[in-house]
Amino acid sequence: MTSTRTVRRRLLTVLSTAIGMAAGVLVGYDLLGYGVPVVTAIGCAAAVGLGIDNLLTDLMARLDTAVYRCHAAGCTYMVRVAHADAAERRRWQETAAAHPRHELGTRF
Repeated sequence: MTSTRTVRRRLLTVLSTAIGMAAGVLVGYDLLGYGVPVVTAIGCAAAVGLGIDNLLTDLMARLDTAVYRCHAAGCTYMVRVAHADAAERRRWQETAAAHPRHELGTRF
């Protein structure tokens, strides 16, 4: 049985792919109107389509990711949690607040 969250994620993935493909087709069609060779137009259309698809996929992943930081002065400890339920997110939030070591100063 698939959860609602999984179905929603799959639908958004299909939607972002469709948007990327539509943008690529539009760019390719416009380039052909200017007399650009077909091979070049296909390459540009593919690049634009895949770029938009990657951008939308990355934005969707960032919306589903929570970031927890240590609030101690000068500490750079940080935890990123993706695709977690409420209990797991709370556990990581408590871990970030009371982690055993503090990274003071800059990172290498």
